[in-house]
Amino acid sequence: LATWSHDVPLSPVSPLGCDDLVSAVFELGRNLCRLQLSDEELALFTAAVLLSPDRPWLTESKKVQKLQDKIYIALQHEIQKKHSAEDKLSKMVSKLPLMKTICNLHLDKLEFFRLLHPETAMNFPPLYKEVFNSELQYSDPRES
Repeated sequence: LATWSHDVPLSPVSPLGCDDLVSAVFELGRNLCRLQLSDEELALFTAAVLLSPDRPWLTESKKVQKLQDKIYIALQHEIQKKHSAEDKLSKMVSKLPLMKTICNLHLDKLEFFRLLHPETAMNFPPLYKEVFNSELQYSDPRES
């Protein structure tokens, strides 16, 4: 991602109508690369993002929030241990709105794809379906 430039054509995804999604993902990647995160920082930040308590289908959001808080504390400790810039965590957290936007855009594209190609969507890998099943229903349109 660090070597990506605006000169790279996105033509392979153009027919899918995902140029905006792919561009946003590359922009996020470029921004994260600029932060020069260590493997530990990236792992902890990833865990904090994945443990988001604001997901509507969660039944134990307070427990998830407590876990996320602990991960952010560990991340802050890791940043301080490496003597990184004091504002590194705030720069990382500032990427969260873009990540949320990308997630929502991805869900929109996925729903559109599911409507256009239901047979293909029903054959998505099990993990993919599990992750996104709470947002999308993979019902057979012929059953309606």
